[in-house]
Amino acid sequence: MSDLVPQKIEGLPAITDKTDQLLTQVTSTLDVPRYVLPKKAQIDHIWENIPKLLSEIPVELRDERMIRLCIAVSVGLFDSAINYVWNSTIVELRNKVIGFGLPIVAQLTSKSLDEDKLAEMMDHDLLKLCLELNLIAEEGYFKLDQCRAIRNSFSAAHPAVGALDEYEVINFIGRCVRSALSDVNVPAGVDFNELIAAIKSTQFNNDQEAHWTSAIKGTHSAQRELIATALHGMYCDEAFGQSSRTNCTTLFLSVIELDGIPSAIIDQHQSYVGMGEEAKASASRDFFTKFDMLNLLSEAERHSIISAACDRLNAAHKGMNNFHNEPPFAARLHEIVETSIVPDSVRAKFVETVVSCAIGNQFGVSWGAAPHYKIMIKDFSPKALDVMFSIPSNKTLVANKIRSFSACRRRYAELVGLLPGANIPTVLQATYKYWMDELEKHHAA
Repeated sequence: MSDLVPQKIEGLPAITDKTDQLLTQVTSTLDVPRYVLPKKAQIDHIWENIPKLLSEIPVELRDERMIRLCIAVSVGLFDSAINYVWNSTIVELRNKVIGFGLPIVAQLTSKSLDEDKLAEMMDHDLLKLCLELNLIAEEGYFKLDQCRAIRNSFSAAHPAVGALDEYEVINFIGRCVRSALSDVNVPAGVDFNELIAAIKSTQFNNDQEAHWTSAIKGTHSAQRELIATALHGMYCDEAFGQSSRTNCTTLFLSVIELDGIPSAIIDQHQSYVGMGEEAKASASRDFFTKFDMLNLLSEAERHSIISAACDRLNAAHKGMNNFHNEPPFAARLHEIVETSIVPDSVRAKFVETVVSCAIGNQFGVSWGAAPHYKIMIKDFSPKALDVMFSIPSNKTLVANKIRSFSACRRRYAELVGLLPGANIPTVLQATYKYWMDELEKHHAA
């Protein structure tokens, strides 16, 4: 990324009446109404705003995709325009990860990663990885994830469910530019390169322990989860000596004090067992012993199965044509939890996955999957209800959907309405009443 101030774009060639006449002639020749394309006034509005937006992008990122973006806008192909800027966003995020260092990322996640695997990574996984690595800010993550959903439903990448107007296109381009393509100042997080170097060096003294503990507690939860998983992975790596392992256990405490035990650590342990990596599995059991987590291992298999089912359902929910693809994955998760108690370690992930899919997005829900979600929610245990009722006040993507989209907020209230008041724990009665009142407001509207 350039350290220089991006060169300002003063203006683009004017779109004349001849351009609009060309569009009229083409649609007329094909015997298609002119209104299938945006009006000239709509095209002009975006055209007038594009120079300001593109001026925020460093010169080296103004490539052929930016040219295609401009051409698409000039002839009213708004669905193609957002696809070009989204592709530029994804390419730049991949470059940010590569610049961070693929070997470092692989070490942090305990998963092999090269440029080919990075290119195959789904968009929502790439966004989450960039958030964890502090390459994008939390606000940027939420905005880009909304853009991802819009792109999946309204771009030329596949049959769209509708059309965007000029204001929505400008907002889409602006979010991509300001959250990924410009020289954005991301709030300081933990420098992973420095952290790993410090862990590998010598056993922490008091000042080092205080410094890294403070840094970890001060960053956001997504990065803390990655740090916790990385600490477990490094502890289990034979290449790390005893002093490094001691450093890992010291810092791990500062993570679980705030966020509890990340479910990814259970998945990582199961991976060691499944792959026959006895040395790592043995070290992992030792790690679990140090933190009184051995009780989780007896439930590890169920945890792994439910966690994987949640991941597959989430992937279908966030992918293209999700309304059609979700039902079999929802049915599979329903089948699993119907015959198995959900372990404490994966309860939050399970509840958040079901609620997130059940409220859908601003464009709707998967009706084929909805019955499965409703049955699972009706069967939530008191502890699962506690997780569900806490979702709107959390800083998660599910909470953001409830706050940002009235349709999602209404569907969440409807889900609460599925639960008989007599079954709600006393401590949750006030929250239950709040959402029942919200439901009545929606019905009255």
